[in-house]
Amino acid sequence: MEIHFDATASLVAIPEFLAATGLAPRQAHKALTLWPLVQRTGATAAPAYVPLARALEAGWFEVDEVGDEGSVPHAKVTNRGGEAVLVLFGEELLGAKQNRIANASFLVAAKSELVIDVSCVEHGRWGRANRERFAVGESILSSKLRRKMSGSVRAARAAGGGFRADQAEVWEEVSERVAFSNAEAPSDAYADYYRSRTVEVGEIARAFHPAPGQVGFVAATGEGILGLEAIGSPEVFQEGFQRLVSSYAIDAVDAAFHREREARPGHGPAPVPRFDAPEPFLAALAAAPTLASPSLGIGTDLRLEGTELAGCALVDEALVHLTAYPAEVA
Repeated sequence: MEIHFDATASLVAIPEFLAATGLAPRQAHKALTLWPLVQRTGATAAPAYVPLARALEAGWFEVDEVGDEGSVPHAKVTNRGGEAVLVLFGEELLGAKQNRIANASFLVAAKSELVIDVSCVEHGRWGRANRERFAVGESILSSKLRRKMSGSVRAARAAGGGFRADQAEVWEEVSERVAFSNAEAPSDAYADYYRSRTVEVGEIARAFHPAPGQVGFVAATGEGILGLEAIGSPEVFQEGFQRLVSSYAIDAVDAAFHREREARPGHGPAPVPRFDAPEPFLAALAAAPTLASPSLGIGTDLRLEGTELAGCALVDEALVHLTAYPAEVA
């Protein structure tokens, strides 16, 4: 697989999306602040697709292990419906032989079957439990853990190695969060860690409400900009709104976890926030260099990597999903 700089994808897909959106007044609750990204009139319409949760509930989409034996870094998706289905980067899949999360955003075509790259977020189980197949989880993986994963996936893409993440790094992070939260997690599952924070995360997430035409947000804490989340379809964004907010809320709730880790001997200086306002962050995002390659399923996978920020996106004619975050520097 050849990966190359794609000027068209870099200079058109993300900058055009950002040019077609505007920042609405900020919303804040406790440690988390969001600036909504609202679609302007005349924005390019994204191709039609439905979110994973809706497709699974309707019964015409399935996620299962690959074969009888299964494969830790892979899952099989089957779309028997007439519409494409969006599986989001970090979307949690519960059940089968162990819980997984998607390593990137994938758009699964109608009437198709696909094997996608995933990571395990439940180290201590390998065997079918209560669910024969996967169900969608309550959460999308923490924004800071997705940030880590995005870097290793980008390295795999550049080396022609698919969408593989650093599984050991994911297990280590989940295990540390379980220990920090004192969660009851016999199989070291991220879902159990998340449940230990449900009350605090839920309180924050419910304080935010999507605005008309909203397709994304820039998130921040007192330490600066955390990142951006956007979905090209306002309808699909609104369906996933609470879960996307929760991905940032859990890092705001557990800010002490990150401070404690940074204070450990040998960790080095704490990261210095690059942005304290959304406007310069969005300007840097519009200008970020981009690596482009075919995604699995429909569309083009973009990997953003600059001195100021990084992230990833899925594009199919128009932007489908984008997540970006400041680059951390000491």
